[in-house]
Order: sequence, then C-alpha cells, then structure tokens
Amino acid sequence: MKTALITNEILFRGGINVNTVRKMFMMKSVQNILKTCLNVQPGENLLVLTDTNTIEIGEMFALVGKGMDAEVVMTIMNPTTRHGDEPPRIIAEAMKAADAIVAPTTFSINHSTARKEASNAGARLIFMPDANEEVFLDGSLDIDFYAQKEKIDKLSAIFEAGSRIRVTSELGTDLTMDISGRHAVPQTGICHEPGSISPPPCIESAVAPVEGTTEGTIVIDGAVVPGRACVDPITIVFEKGRIVSIEGKEDADMLRRTLESYNHPNVYCAVEFGMGMNPKAKIGRGGQLEDEAEFGTMHIGIGNGITFGSSIRAPGHCDLVMRDPVIEVDGKILMKDGELFLN
Repeated sequence: MKTALITNEILFRGGINVNTVRKMFMMKSVQNILKTCLNVQPGENLLVLTDTNTIEIGEMFALVGKGMDAEVVMTIMNPTTRHGDEPPRIIAEAMKAADAIVAPTTFSINHSTARKEASNAGARLIFMPDANEEVFLDGSLDIDFYAQKEKIDKLSAIFEAGSRIRVTSELGTDLTMDISGRHAVPQTGICHEPGSISPPPCIESAVAPVEGTTEGTIVIDGAVVPGRACVDPITIVFEKGRIVSIEGKEDADMLRRTLESYNHPNVYCAVEFGMGMNPKAKIGRGGQLEDEAEFGTMHIGIGNGITFGSSIRAPGHCDLVMRDPVIEVDGKILMKDGELFLN
C-alpha cells in the first residue's frame, strides 16, 4: 500500500511511467541481496541464472552486479517443470565455476545435484523460485538480515542440542519426530562463506527428522509449496516417517495430484522440520518463498532431503506450511501464540 501511494504521488507530479517507478523500488531490494546477502566483491564471477519467465528480474541483478564491478554472466534457460529438476548441463557447469550465484527462477534449483555440486565447489548461492516483481516491492526483502541471523543461529543451536520435537495446534495437529544427532540448517539470507546458500525472503532454521520417526497428525492451514495458500485445511497423517493419509477438500486433492505426479514413493517421506523467521513475510502475498517464511509458522518438508542431511532422495520436494503452532523441543516450549522462546 505504501509503495502504491508513493507511486501515485510521483505519477501525479511528474508523469513518470508506472513501470519505471516500480523498477526503481525493486532495485533497492536487488541491491540489498547482492550487497548484504551475497557480499559480491569487485572482480568476482557472478552468475545470474534465469529462465524465460524471469528475464527482466535477472536483468536487474545483472545491471546492479555490473555496477559493483563484478564479472557478470547471465544465463537464460527454459523453465524447469517443478522444484528440484536439474538445470541443463551447460548451466550446471557454469554454476560450479561461479564465485556467487543469484537464481531468480520459476522453480527452485535448490534440491538438485547441480546446486549441491556448485556449493561443494565453493559458490555462494541465493536462489529465488517463484520470482516475481511483488516480492521485491512488498517489504519482505527490506529487513535487517543480520538481526534475524542472530535469532536463527540461536534457534539452530536449540535444534542441534535437541532430541525430540512435538507440534500441536488447536485444529488438531499432534506430530512428533526424533532429531537426535541431526545438524540444523540455518538459512539466514547471509551467504558470505563459500558454499553457503539461502532463499530470501525465505529465512528459516530447519532440521531433518531421523528417517522413519515422524508420527502423528498435522493440519495444514497455511500453504502448500509448490501450490498455493490454503483455502481449506488439509489433514495429513504420518506413520513411520511417511504420509499414509491426506484428507480435505480441493487443496487436499491438489496436494495428492502433485505428489502422484512425481511417481516416486519417497516424495511422501518427511525430510525437514522448518520454522519461518521473516517478520515481514506474509502467506499468499509475494510468492511461495514468502509462504514458508512468515514468522510464526512452521513447515514439514517432504520428498528430497539432500539439503537437510537426510538420506532420503526423491525427484522433488514439497513444503507443507502450518499457522499458529505450539512447538516443543524435549518438552520445553519453543513457540506458542506466535512468540518464540530462545532462552
């Protein structure tokens, strides 16, 4: 709303083109990502990875990167068909040669072998699936990433030391999992170290449950990623780490179709427990990265667990987002009524 008011005022006074004004405001977020998040330095090889749906956003990253004296290469591929699909081999090779990568694309490249190999080679990576103009304008990228990093690091330390997570809710969720010995995966938005990755505006801490230990019922009332914000709740039952029941209305049908499309049994396996940590993200507003980033939500990731230290492999990854959870770690309240207890 604030951006729209400013835009209208500028247009009224000077007759500036609407698209020009939007690009001006988007540039602020682009600069924040390249400077604050990726810490791009003069002379570094910066790869801007786009597809035919996100060329204009990629061009802004390329322009700002060039202004920072980076050696910029921009690639354009056809959109992949779903999260976790491999990019073309020539792009995978370019990713391994880059110092830093920013990837505004239609679907996520995170859960891919190409991404893992690029990280192993030392590339710093910001990936932004479902990239669209609104996410650069709605404020979710205009946050203090360093301040949030402190909280995410504390949350990750709790996961590292924990053994058992329990999640409940007023809608009927009662889900447990074992996280003994698992390393937390903080995604803070700050990618200054070789091999670090993050998907702003989705900043979070996540941990992989021990295979086969996720048990109980979870009622998803936030969003399905990939998919959409939930219109009606989806009731999902896990037994021995695997989904055995999906009940609900149209959203439940959509989830079933999505999982069936992968034609692989492991897409039903729990591989991630995550908590959204972006105070300005909102479900259903700026794209699916925001759907799992909203502070006060949690999500269960199913399918490919390559990013989180799970041994489970699958051709795709989905996130099931729940609002208003009560979260306990080893019997101690971690989150309740939207408040996070880190001490």
